[in-house]
Amino acid sequence: MKKGKKIVIGVAAVAVVAGGIYAASGAGRGGSQIPQVAVTKAETGDVEEIVDATGTVVSDEQKTFYSPVNAQIKSVSFAEGDTVSKGTKLIEFEVKDLERDNQKAELNVQSGQYDYKNSINKSNEARQKQDSAKAKASSLEQQVREQKNYLASLRSQLASVQAQAAADAQAQAQAVTQAKAEAQAARDAETQRAYSEALTTYQNETLPQYQKELGQLNSDYVTAQNAYNQADTRYQMAFTQWQAEQSDENAQALDEAEAARSQAEITCQEAKEAYEDKKASQPKMPEYSDYSSSAAGDFVTDGASEETPGLTDQASADASSAGSTVDTSAIENAIEQATSDLADLQSDLASQKSIAEADSASLTEEEKEKMRVSNNLTELDAKSAKELVEEGKKGISADFNGVISKSAVQQGAAATQGMELFTLQNTDKVSVDINVSKYDYDKVKEGQNADITIGDRKYTGKVTKISHIATTNEKGSTLISATVSIDKPDKDIFLGVDVKVKIYAEKAEDVVTLPAGVVNIGKDGSFCYVLKDGVITKQDITTGISSEDSVEITDGIKAGDEVIEDLGSLEEGMKAEAAVADSDSAAETGETADE
Repeated sequence: MKKGKKIVIGVAAVAVVAGGIYAASGAGRGGSQIPQVAVTKAETGDVEEIVDATGTVVSDEQKTFYSPVNAQIKSVSFAEGDTVSKGTKLIEFEVKDLERDNQKAELNVQSGQYDYKNSINKSNEARQKQDSAKAKASSLEQQVREQKNYLASLRSQLASVQAQAAADAQAQAQAVTQAKAEAQAARDAETQRAYSEALTTYQNETLPQYQKELGQLNSDYVTAQNAYNQADTRYQMAFTQWQAEQSDENAQALDEAEAARSQAEITCQEAKEAYEDKKASQPKMPEYSDYSSSAAGDFVTDGASEETPGLTDQASADASSAGSTVDTSAIENAIEQATSDLADLQSDLASQKSIAEADSASLTEEEKEKMRVSNNLTELDAKSAKELVEEGKKGISADFNGVISKSAVQQGAAATQGMELFTLQNTDKVSVDINVSKYDYDKVKEGQNADITIGDRKYTGKVTKISHIATTNEKGSTLISATVSIDKPDKDIFLGVDVKVKIYAEKAEDVVTLPAGVVNIGKDGSFCYVLKDGVITKQDITTGISSEDSVEITDGIKAGDEVIEDLGSLEEGMKAEAAVADSDSAAETGETADE
């Protein structure tokens, strides 16, 4: 209910009483006098709605300070409730321990960087070695194929030369008896057979077995070498871990890694020696001359042949000379050399394949990333240690002008990182927390001006925040909280004190207004009483904003309309007339007296 307005209740009862009074009055005056009522005219003017509230002064900004370091507090320059200025150093720390931790962290960073570079270099070398082995293996496979083709061509050439030599010998030895020719052919066939068998055995059994054994020894050597590289890598990583944290567990792991590396080195050396010994003992390829000379001993060439009587020494010599004119030693030597070269190529191919296909001793991307992360963590620890030294030297200063509202720190005490030290409330950013009743909350808007009274001092401000959640006080009344910021707070403002707030809500200018006392509120809305053709008439009206004294009329009344101030004992429908001013009333009284 607006201040100054009236609520009409029990109209019938009032009418009965008013009628009795009017009847008595009329009877006393002869029943001809019309009652007069005081009226006021609706005017055009301004109406400003004001909402009064009380509240508490609070800071708009507060900051709780925590210890940035683990250090002893060297000095404290405040007490709870003190006002401090922005930039004032409030707490100082001892930094000797922080500086020592920083030096240790920097050394750990250097050590980690060296270990990382060493591991990466070894990993890259192992990777390059494996990639090189893959490339060499591909090239060696092509060389082996070419060497086999070359060896086959030599053997074909040798067979062709030997066949041609035999044919030539047979053509030139026509003078020799058929028996000698057959004997010679038999001898050549036996020689060829024996040599072929020996060569086949060498190529199909002796040499493959040797190459297989040599390849296995080479594979064992490569495997042992890779095992040593991996053991060495694990030793380096164990050493890095031990440097980072010299615990018993890491020391034991380092000893185990070193023992494994030593054993792997011994195994690798033994495999290498076995491979070198086997390589030096390559079996020799059989020579054709070894078999031709032994077969020739089965025949008699001096005088007549025992198998072919009548064959002269000269004829035998001529036949023998014809067969010995073909020298195949160059081809045989080439075959021997080609076979040896093929064995070397196949051995190298097996070695390179073993390296290329073995488990790489290089670091995986995950292992590299883990080492990078470990180094990054070490660098972060070092950076953190350096920053902590700077934080310790800097101490703690006030970020703004304010009041120490809570303190939990003492000079000489040990502070731990993250420990709460004190709270500072800003005195340059101050506001008032107020509660608005359910009758006024819809009038208050953000941005409205306000006057704040604190003791005997006055300040200006603005509504900056309105809560959209209602609360209920201890009396059960619904309230809406709001915040009014003080424009220019000064040192005379104390946080937590009670204040009065006057909020300038809406303002209507150049509108129709009525005094608040003549506006009534009923169950169907607002109304007032007017004289219409000399009869008291109820007039429904629509109101706008209102102040303590005036109400804006948006419909039902125009400027200049006369509105009854107070019915008194009268009621709606009765005749009445507007009361005249005091001067008019005196003149009228004089005229009546003359009559």
